[in-house]
This record gives sequence, structure tokens and C-alpha cells, in this order.
Amino acid sequence: MHLRERLSGARKPRYIVLTGAGVLGFAVARSLVEHGHDVVVIDRESAVCDHVYAELGATVLCGDATDIHVLEEAGVRRADLVLALMHRDPDNIACALLARTLGVARVIARMRDAEYEASYRAAGVSHLVRATAVLRNQILTHIEHPKISDLLSLRGERVHIFSLTVPETAAVVDTDVRAIAAMAGFPRKSLLLGRIPAVGDGLVILRGGDRLAAGDTILAIADADDLDALTDVLTRPR
Repeated sequence: MHLRERLSGARKPRYIVLTGAGVLGFAVARSLVEHGHDVVVIDRESAVCDHVYAELGATVLCGDATDIHVLEEAGVRRADLVLALMHRDPDNIACALLARTLGVARVIARMRDAEYEASYRAAGVSHLVRATAVLRNQILTHIEHPKISDLLSLRGERVHIFSLTVPETAAVVDTDVRAIAAMAGFPRKSLLLGRIPAVGDGLVILRGGDRLAAGDTILAIADADDLDALTDVLTRPR
């Protein structure tokens, strides 16, 4: 084990221990550092540790995050949060269990195989990132709902938050939200949340009198059974 300390004079708002610096772990670590958090990265591979330190300047500990002594050296007892992002579910579960035993209040873990969910819960994981489920949902969405760009599923995939772009020929162009909600076919269990204008940037929270423009990216929430109906209303030609 070799500890490389990140030199920093600023006090960070959260002390986070991140285990597993693969593609996902590295990307998360980069974002955390950019957001000003104090991050310690643990990985078994020396080359990976060298890369993380060289690219991010984060504190890096080369070792096994399923070893309680490694976690203690990383300062887990004072951590606000542990991220278990290793490739194997059993490793993430062991890390989570040890972290909770050492007094960490919150553990977020990446789950690859849903068969391990009960074990993650028993280990005290606060939140599970279901990598396979997210990818599966994105693929199915692009197949079955090609007009939808992004999708977040909630409540066992019964509720979806998604975005789509308003076509230039759509009947909803220059129509206010109140009138759109009254259109034939607009599903009752749906809501238009916001718009990102085609020109300019930034999210605009939609109110009843706000009008949609061609090229707007619309953020909406809908029941799973209403995705097609809401998409049809928002993209239906004049």
C-alpha cells in the first residue's frame, strides 16, 4: 500500500472515500474533485492509482477496499460518504459492510447483478446505482420510444422522467402549457416540467401561460403507460 497525499490548502465540504477507479469511478472522482470535495480513491492496481493521482491530484491509496485496515488508513471513520464502485458485487458489499461497521452513515454502491440487491441492503447501503438496469432502460427507450432523448425511471419503472425535442411542425409550437394540457389525448398522469430553449441555455420551469417553441427540449414526467400518448401530443404535426 502506498499513500499519495493530495496537496490542498482549501477545506472541502465533504470527505469522500471512493473505491474502484475504473471508468465510472474515475469519472465520478473527477467530478467530485471539480466540485471541491475532499476525495480519497482506493484501487488495487498501482498503474490505476498512478493515473488517478497524475490526472486528478486526488489522494490515492493503493490497496484492497475489502480490507478493514486499508479503509481505516483511508480515513473511513471520519468520512461523510463511501462510494463502492468496484467491478464485483461481492467486493462492493464487503466494502459497504466494513464501512458501516466503522461508522460511515452513508454508502452508495454500484450494483451489477440484481440478485445481490438483498445483500446490499443487508450490508447497510444507503443507495444503489443499478448500472445494468439503467443501460437496459436506455436501450429499450431508444428502441420503443425513438423520439425520447433521456430517461430516468422511478418506482420500479412505473414513472418516467424524460426529455424530447419539439419538432418545427408540431402542433404545440407557440401553444401555451395550459392549452397543451387540454388537448385531446394529453394523458392525465403526465406533467410538463420545464423547457431548455433551442437558442440560449438554461432550464425554464414551465407555468400555465408559457409557450413552447420549435427546437425546445422539453422535460416531462409521465406514467409508464402514458409515454407514447404524451410523446404523440408533443410531436404531432399541425
